[in-house]
Amino acid sequence: AGDGSSRLDGSPPVQHAAAEAVIAARERYKSLYVHLKRRGRADLATLKQMNTEGSAVNVGVKAAGDVPGVPVGTVFFARTEMQVVGFHSKWLGGIDYAQDVEERYGKIDRDTEGLPLDPPRSFCTAVVSSGGYEDDEDAGEELWYTGEGGNDLLGTRRQEGSQKMKGGNAALVNSMEQCLPVRLLRFLGKDFEDSYTQRKYSYDGLYDVKEYKVERGQRGHAVFKFRLVRRAGQTPLREDAGTRLHERLVGLAMRDGTMKE
Repeated sequence: AGDGSSRLDGSPPVQHAAAEAVIAARERYKSLYVHLKRRGRADLATLKQMNTEGSAVNVGVKAAGDVPGVPVGTVFFARTEMQVVGFHSKWLGGIDYAQDVEERYGKIDRDTEGLPLDPPRSFCTAVVSSGGYEDDEDAGEELWYTGEGGNDLLGTRRQEGSQKMKGGNAALVNSMEQCLPVRLLRFLGKDFEDSYTQRKYSYDGLYDVKEYKVERGQRGHAVFKFRLVRRAGQTPLREDAGTRLHERLVGLAMRDGTMKE
């Protein structure tokens, strides 16, 4: 299943149809990406085109757990490819989550007719572990995942400010408290000759948020760290699954003497 194909035998009809739609969307993504590759950001152009023509699937769907058509071991070739099938909806940020009512619509009056007195809490649907935070610790079956915020994602990737308990960080805490699983993807690298984007991301299964802590990171800023543990009973995890530190961080750490052993 590492090529992204789906195991459909024995699936209920509705699940089978949903899986087929995901496979078709991924094929459309690849076709468009290859066609647009010479125009610069083919990933974003492909995402825009698919949204415009309506060929993206699971648009706006936010649910915990597996997605039909994407078995454990599936390899994605771009962040925006994950978006067009509703697997992870952010092309840059690592934490995807369902917003609570107030985060989505703003402060509301609890006495307004038709609105729930207790709005649904946010929860995390998926995370991408890409080695983009210097405080990450990843051993495969278990990892300490650094929360979002305060990181120069488009530059040095270093932590430049403290994180806050909001957005994706709050959603991860809510997933822990509600015992909801989180889909985990890991960035494998960007120099693969057998990838039409040169990049690869592996879907490594469902993980539970077991605990979290706040600590001072390597740069002295407060960061949230979440312990994610892989659920039992899934397809065995591939060998050497721990995420490696992003190459920009490795170079910077080696130059300033802060490289971990």
